[in-house]
Amino acid sequence: MTAAPETPTPVTSTPLDAAEAVARARALVPAVRAAADETESLRRVPPALIEALRGAGLVRMLTPRRFGGHGLDFDAFIAATLEIARADASVAWCFAFLNIHAWLLAGFPEQAQTEVWTTHPDAAIAYVNVPAGQVTVVDGGFRLAGTWPWASGIDHCDLAILAGVVPPAPGDPPGPPDARLFIVSRADLEIQDTWHVAGLRGTGTHHVVVADTFVPGHRVASLLELREGTGPGRALHPEPIFHLPLLAALAICLAAPILGATLGAYDVWLEAMRARVTTFSREQVAELSHQQIRVAEVAADIRCAELLLRGALDVLRPGGPLTLEQRVLLRRDYAYVATLCLRAVETMYSASGGPANYDSDPLQRRWRDIHAMAAHTAVNLDSAAVNFGRMELGQPLNPKDPLF
Repeated sequence: MTAAPETPTPVTSTPLDAAEAVARARALVPAVRAAADETESLRRVPPALIEALRGAGLVRMLTPRRFGGHGLDFDAFIAATLEIARADASVAWCFAFLNIHAWLLAGFPEQAQTEVWTTHPDAAIAYVNVPAGQVTVVDGGFRLAGTWPWASGIDHCDLAILAGVVPPAPGDPPGPPDARLFIVSRADLEIQDTWHVAGLRGTGTHHVVVADTFVPGHRVASLLELREGTGPGRALHPEPIFHLPLLAALAICLAAPILGATLGAYDVWLEAMRARVTTFSREQVAELSHQQIRVAEVAADIRCAELLLRGALDVLRPGGPLTLEQRVLLRRDYAYVATLCLRAVETMYSASGGPANYDSDPLQRRWRDIHAMAAHTAVNLDSAAVNFGRMELGQPLNPKDPLF
């Protein structure tokens, strides 16, 4: 591994502003929509779409300007994600991760950032936060071995950030697990073809296997420090977004594709409702009062989800640190965005009758994808609501919740 120079030379490029980045994302929507069947059949985002995102500069939205990125705020990033998610949830899921994982890398030691971004300015990074493998402490770093589940987008990634627990040394006092994140090169990973699923088929969220690989100490970061927004690399970057705690930033990139896909479902549902007639009486479905009521209910749920997401952006905009109360509230709101979107898509699906059950119906795929996204633990309403309820009632937070 080549050591970083004592004074690294920043990567230079012309950064995009927010309006241009969102416009470029919107311009790619026809290509994303046209590739929907291919994305499903491949069970990953087609390489041409990944290259289109790279060519448009859209994988650098949350990459620090010091390393050639645009250093944009979450407002622009979420707006771009919503545009893509209206067309295809799987592509938006991977697009969001391409950007948020670059944001995550910005918390690692400077040498790690320099090595990655001087070699791969558009580096695509997978991330698995499940500490599933084994970690061994060795001279100069660590050795990793094991299998990590759910590495979304791994087929198009150059690197992976994998979670692991460093075993305590003999004589160490009892304490919480020493969870850390390890940067592993693609060459040291084997992909297990495990992603045979109902929803989000196009994300390629396979398992990855590390047989036995060395990770130098500078490619490792404390999960506790990143959770609090105090990783060693944060001091390099003045942009406010790089000083936010991990979950506050990570979970919004889960909520945004859910909302975007729900907006896309609403688009196709309204189009179908306007064109449909009832089977026997040949009445216009759009003229039926009960369907008009369903439209109002769905639109209200989506509007509430949008307002919650906008409120979250208001909290994130100034950057970190965030209070514990803010973090608990954000997690509740992200989870409730998912809940509202689930409710909306269920109403749309059940109000569509038999046609929605066909593979060819665009609503059916969105129904599957939204359910799959909302199953992510970071937007699970029960665990989020428990901690919010505890806080409101003056009780300590759940001590078993690793996110706090």
